[in-house]
Amino acid sequence: MFNLQGIFNNLISILDSITFSIGKNEVTLTYLFQVIAYLIIIAILANYLNKILRRRLLKRLISEHGIRYVSASLISYGMGAFCFIIILQTTGFNVSALAFLGGGVGIGIGLGLQGMTKNLVSGLSLLLERKIKIGNFVKFNDIEGYVTEISTRSATIKLEDGSSVIVPNRNLMENPLTNYHYKTDNVRLNLLIRVDYKSDLVLVTETLLISAYSESYVLKLPPPKVIFKGLGDSCLEFELWFWIESDNMGIRFEIMSSLYFAVEYNLRQRNIRIPLAQRELWFKHYETMNFLPTQKVENHITLATHQALTNHYTQPDPLTSSGLFSIKELLNKVEYFKTLDDLHIRKLIEIGTLKELKHNEILFRENDPGDAFYIILSGSVEIYTETLNKTLAILEKGDFFGELALMLGIPRTASVKAQRETILFSINNQQFDILLKNHPALCDRIVEELGKNQEELNRRREELKEKGLLKAEEEESNIIDWVRHRLQSILTL
Repeated sequence: MFNLQGIFNNLISILDSITFSIGKNEVTLTYLFQVIAYLIIIAILANYLNKILRRRLLKRLISEHGIRYVSASLISYGMGAFCFIIILQTTGFNVSALAFLGGGVGIGIGLGLQGMTKNLVSGLSLLLERKIKIGNFVKFNDIEGYVTEISTRSATIKLEDGSSVIVPNRNLMENPLTNYHYKTDNVRLNLLIRVDYKSDLVLVTETLLISAYSESYVLKLPPPKVIFKGLGDSCLEFELWFWIESDNMGIRFEIMSSLYFAVEYNLRQRNIRIPLAQRELWFKHYETMNFLPTQKVENHITLATHQALTNHYTQPDPLTSSGLFSIKELLNKVEYFKTLDDLHIRKLIEIGTLKELKHNEILFRENDPGDAFYIILSGSVEIYTETLNKTLAILEKGDFFGELALMLGIPRTASVKAQRETILFSINNQQFDILLKNHPALCDRIVEELGKNQEELNRRREELKEKGLLKAEEEESNIIDWVRHRLQSILTL
């Protein structure tokens, strides 16, 4: 049998006989293998310590993943380097002799490791500046996705198809990058909509806004907006601006798809046409063209002509078509808004929002501040007084209430609750105030219309007087001056 111990001892003797110099130190090959073994063990322990620090110890102290990653790396690998130096010194190695190696490593970094050094510095910058964080949705060149990891050399971006892209950190630092989470929680998306020239623009605005509010992912604040982009060759071009949470950017195409379905459906329900591109050909010498018939054919309708006639959209009665209600027409029914032109009505619709009530949900109570005006789009509400325990009225689909409370800041004279699931169109006082401040002419028109209903206004002023909410100077003024003063005090014009 082989003498294994003898062979091993002979091998050690051979390795010990091979020596070389590092600075002033004479190093054997055996010692070098021992140092390499120590280095591997220290690297394994440092990597394990790094994981423990990131996942447990530092998790409670540092919430930001990137900062925690840097801190754990610096602590673990710093301790590993310290332990390695201690081992070298305890084994009799003169550490100062490694100084010349530092110069050589520096030259190597300067020549061959420039890319790695740039990535390392860029990674530290990204982690410390925190302009890109784990979980942010970013767009970089043609890459769009969530940042899942930022290390000292590269970042990982998970795409919407489930794959991941590894991007060197220096590329992220040296090139433009869009971060949809940086200093914001909301992102604006746009839908391009084209409609026929014969369309009612106010009805188009209303339809697009209602479609936006029907999508659960669309934020109510900031409210959606309808932008008239311009006059196209064969259509009117609009953009629907709406905002979603930055966290939902990963499903933005699903949200936009759902919204396009809602827009198409609502436009079709209101008989608003989405036109096709049209071209007309004019022949200067019709009779000389042999490939065309020269005899006029009467009462001949081609398939294309038949489809064009069939698809011709006329504006229906907005209160009866498909059972849908037009907010524009309902606003025109309000005594104080009925003389406003389409431009002013459109601005009222733009500042409005949809509000959903559950069965028996209370909208407001008696003596609450009058801060909104409502139109019932579906469902019904009960107007009642809690003081007398009496129902005053039942309002159904198409009815409205609260217009004087909105415009004059009058407290509610009754309570309102939903009889069943109800959808309301509401205009609140903040948006209404901004609208009147930006359009003083509209304010004058409303004052003028209010002045035509002096009996109702006198009754409301008496109610305020009985409740002690009327100032002495307001009691002596005439009704028109009182209305104007109330509006100006609310708007602080």
